[in-house]
Amino acid sequence: MARMRRTERNGPGLLFILVTLVVVAVVGARFLGFYPQSGDNGLGPPQRKADEETQPPAGPVVDPTPKVLVLHSHTSENYHPKESHTSGSELGDVVTVGKALVDKLRSLGVTALHDTTIHDKPRYSDAFINSDRLIQSVLQEHSEIQMVLDIHRDGLQDKPENYTRAEVGGEPVAKILFVIGDKDNALVEQNLAFAQKISDALEAKYPGVSRGVRVFKSDYSGELHPNSVMVLVGDWRGNTVEEAVRSAELLAEVIVPLLQ
Repeated sequence: MARMRRTERNGPGLLFILVTLVVVAVVGARFLGFYPQSGDNGLGPPQRKADEETQPPAGPVVDPTPKVLVLHSHTSENYHPKESHTSGSELGDVVTVGKALVDKLRSLGVTALHDTTIHDKPRYSDAFINSDRLIQSVLQEHSEIQMVLDIHRDGLQDKPENYTRAEVGGEPVAKILFVIGDKDNALVEQNLAFAQKISDALEAKYPGVSRGVRVFKSDYSGELHPNSVMVLVGDWRGNTVEEAVRSAELLAEVIVPLLQ
C-alpha cells in the first residue's frame, strides 16, 4: 500500500506573511503621516481644526440700527493753533472730533450717523436754521434715533490756563460743557434731564472732565428730540484737536450705557 508523503514546511506560512505585511503598512503609514491621528497619543502632535486657526478674535457685535445722530451746526470750528474757523468749503476740526466719537461708539457696538453737512456757510447766522432742517430730515427717515448730539467747541476769552483742560490716564483732555436752549423749546425739561444724566455719568467715570450743564435763551433745535443736546468739547484757545478727540472717546464710553 502506497504511503502518503507529508508536505514539509520550510518557512513561515502564508497567513503569517500577510499579517506581518499589514502591521508594517499601518506602522509605516502612521510614521509618514498618512494615518489620521486622534489627539495627542504620542505618535504626533494633536491636530487643530482649520476654523480654530483662521477665525478672528471675537469683538463686540455692532447693531446696524443707528441710535445716535452726530452733527455740527458750526461745521467750520477749529482748535488751537489753527485759525478759529476754516474758509471756503473746508471742514473744521470739530468734524474730526465727531468722527472720533462715532468711531468709538462703533467699537463699542453702537451705530451712529455722522452728518458733516456745512451749516454755517455762507451765512454763519443761518447755521441753526440749516441744521434744524437736517435734523428733521434724519429723524423722519430714522425714527429709531435715541440721541441727537450737536458737537461744537467753545470760544472763551480771558480764562485762566487749563480752564478747559483736564487729565485722564496721564494725558491732557478737553473738558466738555453740555448746553440746552430754552427758546421755543417745549422739550426743554427733557433736554435738561438728558444733558444732566450724561454730565453726571461723565463726572462719575472721569472726574473733572465735565464742565456741567448750562441753559441759554436760544434755539438749539432741542424741540426736535427729547434727548437732544449741544456738546462743547474744549475751547479754541485752550485746547488742541488731539485733546478734544480723546474727550470724544471718553464721552462715547459713558453714553453707551444710556442707550436702550
